[in-house]
Amino acid sequence: MTLPTSTFNQKALRCPLAACEKRFDEYQDVEQHFQSSHLPCSIFCPHSAQGCKWRGARIDDFERHLDTQKCGSKPEQWQYQIYDVKLILSWVKDPKSSDDISKAQNVAVDLVKERALELGRLEWLEDPWGLSPETQARRHRA
Repeated sequence: MTLPTSTFNQKALRCPLAACEKRFDEYQDVEQHFQSSHLPCSIFCPHSAQGCKWRGARIDDFERHLDTQKCGSKPEQWQYQIYDVKLILSWVKDPKSSDDISKAQNVAVDLVKERALELGRLEWLEDPWGLSPETQARRHRA
């Protein structure tokens, strides 16, 4: 006798980007995926006195960077945040159209450029997404 499969297990959440086929069990995983794969880097290492140019999308990656590169202790959020990624994610949580996602991505890029000018990080204007070759390869595979 086969037991009925729970509809909860069958319902997988999709990435809101139509071209992306990724599915997830938890909404938190969707957000993490979208943040890491479909938005510009939202975090940077403010320890530029040591010549650090690291940018990324996740706090755990930033903390690992600080530990391995010995850049210094973790600063206050306002010191390492490029833009408020939670705000952008709230816009793509329930998009009315694919244009909404594109607009949110464009706003994120504009916020990166604004912060670049504010901090004098002009190299960010050339690459507002902040993608290292490794990150570009990972996103391309995803």
